[in-house]
Amino acid sequence: MAVFTQRFQSLSVCADSASQRGCFMSLSLLDYASLFIVMVIGLPHGAFDNALGYLLGYGQSRAGFLRFSAAYIGLAGIVYLIWLIAPVFSLACFLGYSLVHFGLGDTTSLLPPSAKQESTGGPRQTFWHTIQRRVMIFAHGGLVTLLVPAFHIDTVSWLFFVLAGDGADIIITIIEPLSYIWAAALIGICSSAIYQPRYRRSAIELVLLTLCLAMLPPLAGFALYFCAVHSRRHFQHIWQDISATLSPRAALLLAGGLTIASWALALALFASQPAIDGIDAAILRSVFILLAALTVPHMLLVDMLFRPHFIAKHSS
Repeated sequence: MAVFTQRFQSLSVCADSASQRGCFMSLSLLDYASLFIVMVIGLPHGAFDNALGYLLGYGQSRAGFLRFSAAYIGLAGIVYLIWLIAPVFSLACFLGYSLVHFGLGDTTSLLPPSAKQESTGGPRQTFWHTIQRRVMIFAHGGLVTLLVPAFHIDTVSWLFFVLAGDGADIIITIIEPLSYIWAAALIGICSSAIYQPRYRRSAIELVLLTLCLAMLPPLAGFALYFCAVHSRRHFQHIWQDISATLSPRAALLLAGGLTIASWALALALFASQPAIDGIDAAILRSVFILLAALTVPHMLLVDMLFRPHFIAKHSS
């Protein structure tokens, strides 16, 4: 816990001077490379949502595909408009639903479906298994949404200021107590892993990623997790189901179309940014506002519609 206390000792100074730091901090070459990797490797994992929609019956006709695409793009557009009106609120929500989405994705992979549905030990044992799974979701989802800000508060404060403006310091203030809860969750998972083998993969991954995210700059750490962990797992989960219904060529064509459309939206966002704010701010906003907008329909499709179908199918 001491590391979090030390990281947050300068919280008030960092938050109060966010706008001043905005004049002096800039993206490094590693930051540019990290954002490029996010857009080229990480973002396309969500482009298979077209194929998932087809599997779930939303796009098996031309009219159905158009309705699905319109709903998907429309929901992303609403998120973008809300960001323009209330950027601090939108950034806070983005962190919150990303935590849930990342946590659910990791837990689905690390905890077998049979363990999540286990009830042979009676209601009491089932209750504790449910609690432990919720703790896993919070711990894994909080790696980049809570741990990265805790370890790199000065840089992340500047990033939040660029993305959401002066009021973004309140988000850092909220993250402080949540980071202590995250540390307690990590301790709980590592303790459970000692006598419950099902949690050992989770504990090992959390410890290794914690070390990596502590050493890497924030954007590089995010790129590592988003591309090598989250996107890779998502693709592994969906490809078996997609390839059983669609040909690889058809799936890639659907994904390629959505990827190109997403890149076009990123360019439009970049072009719409005020020139006075500089190229770094324009790039950051283009990437993360696009991610925030696309994550909402992606999360609803994957976590509320496809993932329950995936768990039920592969646990039967």
